[in-house]
Amino acid sequence: MFNLGVLTLLMLMATTSAYRFYQDEIPNGDQVPHPCKPNYLWWGVGHANPLGGGPKNPFGQDFARYHSWTEELCRLDSDGDGMTNGQELGDPNCVWTKGNLPQESTSITHPGVCDPWGSDQCREANQAVTCETGEFKCDGISGQDVMNITLRFPPTAVPAEETSYMCFTFELGMLEEDSEYHLIGSKPFIDNANVMHHIVITGCDATSSPLSKPELCNMAATGCQKTLQVWTLGMPGECVYREAGFKIGKLAGITRINMQFHWTNPQKRTDYIDSSGLTLFVTKQLRRYNAAYFSTGETHLVIPPGMPRVVKKSTCTPECTRLIMSEPVHLMTGWNHMHYLGYQQNVELNRNGQKLRDLTPDDVYSYDNPIVYEYNPPVEVRPGDSLETTCVFRSTSRSTTARFGEGSFDEMCFGIFTFYPAEAMEQPSCLTWGDLDLCTFSGTSINDCDLMVFINQSHPQRQRLFSKVLDNCNVYGGCRSECPAALAEVRQHPCLRGRMEAYMADIMPVVGTGLEVVKFFSALESCDCVDKPHTSTWRYPVSGAGGHTAVVSISILLAAFTMMLP
Repeated sequence: MFNLGVLTLLMLMATTSAYRFYQDEIPNGDQVPHPCKPNYLWWGVGHANPLGGGPKNPFGQDFARYHSWTEELCRLDSDGDGMTNGQELGDPNCVWTKGNLPQESTSITHPGVCDPWGSDQCREANQAVTCETGEFKCDGISGQDVMNITLRFPPTAVPAEETSYMCFTFELGMLEEDSEYHLIGSKPFIDNANVMHHIVITGCDATSSPLSKPELCNMAATGCQKTLQVWTLGMPGECVYREAGFKIGKLAGITRINMQFHWTNPQKRTDYIDSSGLTLFVTKQLRRYNAAYFSTGETHLVIPPGMPRVVKKSTCTPECTRLIMSEPVHLMTGWNHMHYLGYQQNVELNRNGQKLRDLTPDDVYSYDNPIVYEYNPPVEVRPGDSLETTCVFRSTSRSTTARFGEGSFDEMCFGIFTFYPAEAMEQPSCLTWGDLDLCTFSGTSINDCDLMVFINQSHPQRQRLFSKVLDNCNVYGGCRSECPAALAEVRQHPCLRGRMEAYMADIMPVVGTGLEVVKFFSALESCDCVDKPHTSTWRYPVSGAGGHTAVVSISILLAAFTMMLP
């Protein structure tokens, strides 16, 4: 007999695959915002259900008459709000054709939902549109031994920048000093949904310093490196597996909490205020295991514009899992993390060269509706296993290249998991940069390259390397005759040997900004053949939307020796 659950899954896959197909048939089909859920997208543009499938909305009914983007469909006002479908989808002149970039890619509105939202003219037409984001359910937090701790930012002005990171610390004075606690869940309180992208809380030890007021930050503060809870857009909360918890309290070495906000403000408004936060659920009744976060994936992404499919892969090799794991671990939950260009993703578990199972098989990935996979029983991962992450991106509506970064319009490719026992992994991440395994970091070194040589501006080796290149090679212009010999010499340094040169060029805008760094990496490329593609990814560090790719990526690129922040 055919399994009804399998049939349901196949029908769902067929439906979601279908609406992704139709996204290509209209301009900005993958960029239509939800009218009353800020930062969410309406993936099934022609359907009443934002995720696609089921009854059609007025635009979907009109599209069914034409089956493609025609001038007639473009000039219709399907939702009756006074704007043509073309005006709402960024093709006001009705000239767009499939495969080309739309005339406009900002200020997109929904052609099947009446705008402006909440107005008298649209209230009746939009009665069936829901603005709810999901209900948090967690059986473990209802016990009498569970304490609720709500941590919120004071009302804080949101910077007029596309992407901002803000940190604030909280003391744990409500916890008894002679006790240990397990953090077993969290629930978000979102004060300003227009800007909130994600929240991360990390545990701080005695070496950390308190913040008296919220401050801009790019990385978890010194001494605040242990990730305890993560909330991201679309998640109703986090509920920890019944046999594990995240240990906190003075006896556990966690004396305060650091909370980091990621704000997205693409319009760069100056009037936004936010005081969001999390409610933490804590118990003195310690569970059997201590929990922690683990991440795997790729940190070197370059996604050209206008592409229907870009595939990026990352392998946490058997050598890496042997290096980072002292014993088998058990995965409790897992989810994928890309941004708005994300299309499909999966993390695959392999053992002895054979596939064991898919861990996060998102055939249709939705950034604002992430699927959290709960493993019951938990999935065992052994030292010597491998994890292969595959991310598929779609950039048909983008006119600029997307790179790796923590900005909302940058991209990521991560699988994020909770696991136990926490003690099995001191370095709970297994990341790659291209074909470079970042698991080999030891302290501040990788592949015999000590990053401090480049980070420390007064380091004698850095001074010699920079002088050798800058004294013999042009920063701007052609190749000097003495330059090739100088380059051959400096490229014997472990930090500039082979792929390490490209890696250093990628991270140095973060850890070594300044004109001298710009000149050094520009001079390194001065003798590259004009017809030879550069392997370096050097880009000048700038502020604003584009610059955030460089400015914030160090929190992940250096994750192997400073706890990775998803």
